[in-house]
Amino acid sequence: MKVSIVGAGNGGVVAAADLTSRGHEVTLYHSLQALKDPHEDIMQGKVNFKGEALYFHKFTQDPLEAVEDAEVIMTCLPTHILAQMFEELIPYLEEGQMVFINGASAMNSMVLGNSLKEKRPDVSVLIGESMSLTYAARYDYEENDADIILRSRHNLFSAYPSSDTEQMMEKLTILYDTLVPAANIIETALNNGNPESHPAPSILNTGFIDNHGDEFYLYRDGVTHHTVKVIEAIDGERQKICDALGFEVLDKSARSERSTYFEPDKPLKEQYNESPILKDLVGPVTLNNRYVVEDVGYGLVLWKSIAEAVDVETPSIDSIIHLTSLMLEVDFTRQGLTLEKVGLDGRQDLNRQV
Repeated sequence: MKVSIVGAGNGGVVAAADLTSRGHEVTLYHSLQALKDPHEDIMQGKVNFKGEALYFHKFTQDPLEAVEDAEVIMTCLPTHILAQMFEELIPYLEEGQMVFINGASAMNSMVLGNSLKEKRPDVSVLIGESMSLTYAARYDYEENDADIILRSRHNLFSAYPSSDTEQMMEKLTILYDTLVPAANIIETALNNGNPESHPAPSILNTGFIDNHGDEFYLYRDGVTHHTVKVIEAIDGERQKICDALGFEVLDKSARSERSTYFEPDKPLKEQYNESPILKDLVGPVTLNNRYVVEDVGYGLVLWKSIAEAVDVETPSIDSIIHLTSLMLEVDFTRQGLTLEKVGLDGRQDLNRQV
């Protein structure tokens, strides 16, 4: 399959290596607006993967070249960058192409769909997103060495609109057989595991992060018998939102066990502390980090907005949004992603439009 991967960070480079190794023709796109250039070997189409040099089809910084003739265009980028990236790609999208937003779900399929209706009403493109990145990926920039630690299991996926999910799954399961159809993109967003895992233990460890950020291990040290209670409270509110919308209701442990990030038959604190996938990850080294900024602004704020539409109270989520706004001097409630910003208004729109 001809696949264009948008984003030459950890996730994108690992995806390019993996799909190339499995016989797909991969073009890797890195925006000229990106803050950091990729490794010079990446720009030559070379990456070390599982101990061997591997060459993918093409590296480009031209959005036309990235999109042209691709069957699947897959973004592997932080949530807050996607809107800017859509603006770069929309002029070049072709009839019948498929855009797969592979990463932390935040209803960005709808953001892209709305932009297409406005700017390219003549072109029909399939759009969808997974609840999380399909890999636990590791990439050593200095050595240009990519590896896969885990392929996420039971990764919920939905198209926007959800009536296109089956059609997209037929092609995407060739790339990733771990994708599972969700009811819609609201269900994928509510199963994004980052907003419950990252912001609370980060801000509750602010003193240590401010003074010793490069020695901080969120999953191993930041989740304690006190901070895990906040994670559980946030997850409890998320479960109430899922229940109100008729989605599957599973707690954090069950969901992460199913995706194989957590080992079964342990308390939640130990699952975080001892996860072979997560426990040795350093950081966040500063509070102004995607673990906080992205997962509050595009995670907890969105969950709060959905909760309001279905009359679910979220005091724990509200408190983390409020404290983070104070600490970073950012009004996340105003600046974050809400249903209104993606064009939805209340429960009726939730049920009708996605």
